[in-house]
Amino acid sequence: MDRLNRREIEQLLGVYAPFKVKDVHLDSEQEILTVLLEEQSSKPRGLFTVAAKKNTGKKVSWQHSKTGRFNTVIQIEPTATTFSKSRTLNPPAFLGSQQSSYTFQLQQTVLLAASKKLDSETISALTGIERQLISKIIADSVSAQQDQQAQSLLPLETDSVWRAIIKHEISFKTNLAPLKFLISRLELTYINNKHDSSVIQDSVATLRQFFIKHRVQLKSEYAQIGVNLEQAPKQQEVKKNKRVTLTPEHPIWDNILTGNIDLLSKNTGLNLYIAQLKTLYRKEESNQDEKHQIAKELLFYLKKNMAKLKPELISISRIVAQMGSVTNSTDIPNESHPIWTRLLDGDFNIESKQMGYKLLLVKARSSEDTQLAVEQIRQYFSRNTRLLSNELRQIEQQIAIAS
Repeated sequence: MDRLNRREIEQLLGVYAPFKVKDVHLDSEQEILTVLLEEQSSKPRGLFTVAAKKNTGKKVSWQHSKTGRFNTVIQIEPTATTFSKSRTLNPPAFLGSQQSSYTFQLQQTVLLAASKKLDSETISALTGIERQLISKIIADSVSAQQDQQAQSLLPLETDSVWRAIIKHEISFKTNLAPLKFLISRLELTYINNKHDSSVIQDSVATLRQFFIKHRVQLKSEYAQIGVNLEQAPKQQEVKKNKRVTLTPEHPIWDNILTGNIDLLSKNTGLNLYIAQLKTLYRKEESNQDEKHQIAKELLFYLKKNMAKLKPELISISRIVAQMGSVTNSTDIPNESHPIWTRLLDGDFNIESKQMGYKLLLVKARSSEDTQLAVEQIRQYFSRNTRLLSNELRQIEQQIAIAS
């Protein structure tokens, strides 16, 4: 009889393998039904098979949709796979996220009702869910949407602006003490591990995640890296309506092949192939036609291996979208504009902390081919618009003064 009841409860709650009902407790006085689940190993247990280890040894509880007149609570002792990435991509409705206090099914029920313009009091009357919990679910949903919005607007982890902040290569100011301490700690970690590329990648991910979680307190900091939170909805609409077709002429390939953008790919084949192409691309004797052919080969490789390189392709498309929005918002004088020759002749100087720009300017001023020097300077500004926003403002001021 006990087994039959458990099977019925599994069917009622929609519980499926590898999960099953381990125990049930019914509190008639408090009208609470507590269901304890367990996750079974998907692999057959052999002689030397080790059972899945528990993460904490503690039970995780979620409020679930009502079962009749009983408030339903689902509990589980999580294993190493309960909250794994593969599981969270398509989570069971009878579970919840590791940080929440309610199941995905309950969350969906409340958000669906809220989307129909029902207030919390009406939702509570229809579902029997407490108003306080309803308000929490709606507030969590709004916060999650804002996090996703901030994440889509922030420069990607591959953007050099994060490394520049950590390495103090750009002027970045903040009055938020936790962010100051974080940047100082990340800088010290980088200094002590300069030869370990994974350290700077982890530091970039940590810094970007801090920006996402504390977006409300970081409006000026967002502005310093070229993100205006108040204009976020408009920017998203533009991105949805604008489709970009990548060709070998697109500047994204030049950024990748010169090393200005790192895709942070975990695909060994792609990393080795890009390393080979970079060597050819950076050769001084390589002309524009040869560089165009190299970019074409990289584009062909990505298309050919599209199924294996989905994360990299998504990253490239997002970088292209950000490059487009930055380029549209900032007008860089064309190559024929006299401002570039004035800069090379030393008629005015730009205050900059960008070592790359300083070295390029010295090289350009020593070049005998003025036109080539102008092209190199302007291309550098085009590729690094976000990092050189302060320098571009100084150029705009010089143009305004001259006019």
